[in-house]
Amino acid sequence: MKEKRLRSLVALGVLPLALVACGAATNDTPKAGAGAPGVPGAAGSGTSVGAAGSGAGTAVGTAGTGAGVEPLPPPETCVPGVPVTTQIPMLLNRQYASVVRDLLGVSDVGGAQVTDLLVGDTSQMTAPAWKVYQDVAEKIAKQVMAGPNKAKFISCDPAAADCLKTTITQFGRKAFRRPLTDEEVASFMTLNSATPAGTPAEVAEAILNAFLVSPSFLLIPELNTAEPEGTAFKLSQQEVATRLSFLLWGSVPDDALNAAADANQLSSKEQILTQATRMIAVREKTGPFIATFHDDWAQMNNSSAHWFKGKHDTTVYPDYKDASLAANQKELDAFFQEVAYSGGSFKDLLTSNVAFVNKDNAVYYGLDPSKYTDVLTKVTLDSTTNPRPGFLTRAGFLSSYAGYDATSPILRGSFMAIWLLSINVPAPDPAFAMKKLDGVFKTNRAYVEALTQSDQPCKGCHEVFNPLGMVMENYDGVGKWQTTDPKGGAIDTKATVNFGNGVAPKEISSPVDLMNAIAAAPKAQELYAQAWVSFATGRQPNGNDKCTVDTLKTKLAAGNYTILSLLGDLTQADSFRLRVRGSL
Repeated sequence: MKEKRLRSLVALGVLPLALVACGAATNDTPKAGAGAPGVPGAAGSGTSVGAAGSGAGTAVGTAGTGAGVEPLPPPETCVPGVPVTTQIPMLLNRQYASVVRDLLGVSDVGGAQVTDLLVGDTSQMTAPAWKVYQDVAEKIAKQVMAGPNKAKFISCDPAAADCLKTTITQFGRKAFRRPLTDEEVASFMTLNSATPAGTPAEVAEAILNAFLVSPSFLLIPELNTAEPEGTAFKLSQQEVATRLSFLLWGSVPDDALNAAADANQLSSKEQILTQATRMIAVREKTGPFIATFHDDWAQMNNSSAHWFKGKHDTTVYPDYKDASLAANQKELDAFFQEVAYSGGSFKDLLTSNVAFVNKDNAVYYGLDPSKYTDVLTKVTLDSTTNPRPGFLTRAGFLSSYAGYDATSPILRGSFMAIWLLSINVPAPDPAFAMKKLDGVFKTNRAYVEALTQSDQPCKGCHEVFNPLGMVMENYDGVGKWQTTDPKGGAIDTKATVNFGNGVAPKEISSPVDLMNAIAAAPKAQELYAQAWVSFATGRQPNGNDKCTVDTLKTKLAAGNYTILSLLGDLTQADSFRLRVRGSL
């Protein structure tokens, strides 16, 4: 009976069969099979990000460095204008999950996380993916109507006069991120007259099911052509609200934002910033988005990277335990949010001594695990005897970028060189990837220097990587502070560090000096700005967006430019409220 009702909706146009093949659209018209790969973490444009920090570039990473996929070089020159965008991107999986959570109170279905039930992020709807969306929608509709969150969808008696029509109108406004047309309301209402007839409760469930598989729910259309501005078109008020909500919250607009859109109060940059500022202040919603961005920027979402994969030898590191992997990962997400919401800047990401510890990771910071529970607790680490400047000195990074039974200056240094400083280095000869040396060495640094500084093809790369990593040798393979190497020698962290990009090499003697130098590096600031722009727009680096990157870079260089201010400024570019049609 339900399948027949859904088929009737297809015939009525509420669920067009074209959705099965629709992809990223250009020129305001869906094209079967068109589209570019989706971007995990992006705001919803559907194009592939190749920026530093995105984890979606194309160049193969340096063998043996753990760098994974290297970033594409960003454009060098700002080209004024608005870039061409995708007009009908699909919801990313994380967005779909957030939407059904916010609209319907559904965070899991049958004990499984919503994101785990969906196919991988894609910009085009294949027949198998369409079947998955149908199955998930049916399960969600059934769960909502039979559970405590039923009132989130329908708060009246389905058998009462006008109840279904009111529900369609009110819920549809939220689900479609715009008011429904009379034709759409009428189409949904046909479910109440389909044969064989269902009970009022069954009809209500079928209506919810239909909403969850509608193109206006699964896609994020930006099709307004009523207000041209130069060669571009202004987004409608509802389209601006949707961009804001998916950028900052990864979900649908709330009532206040919908009201602003319906009252035509999202026309100017100032009006947009007013709403953005209000929304950014809602930490429980924007905080996870900030953490997700920094996970991408730091390559934690890059499957080719080393994050949280390696275990360690307990005979060398007796304090190590596998449970700390989860604690270390959660700590970094908490750290990134805390830096942002405590008024922190890009520099603070690299210099803050705030940490989040529990019984599983406290020992790595010289703290007593017995004083902590499973819950992460915010602490301020002692910066004198055990310096901990920024996320690169947290146990998550240090233990991930280390060997099984030793530190790895190569892994740590290559991460900083490639992802934070964008230093161009050639790929090494794979014949040397597993090379080892015999002999007696008093420190791991001495061993690595002997291994990589001989006249062989790896030398050029390691002259860049090694010094950066050597400065971090006070942190052992699981992240604990050490002054004596396990091999018996004293730790030496002094090195002449090459920061690339025309910056003269500097003598660095401590992790604090190194983090301050990276934070002040123009290229590091530029890559951070570029990563934010690419992540927020879902676009590959391009000349038009380079203008926005340059603006953010200038503010970053001036100092004391907070992460939350940067997030608000992302909504002030002309490209946020305008779109240009064209082929992608």
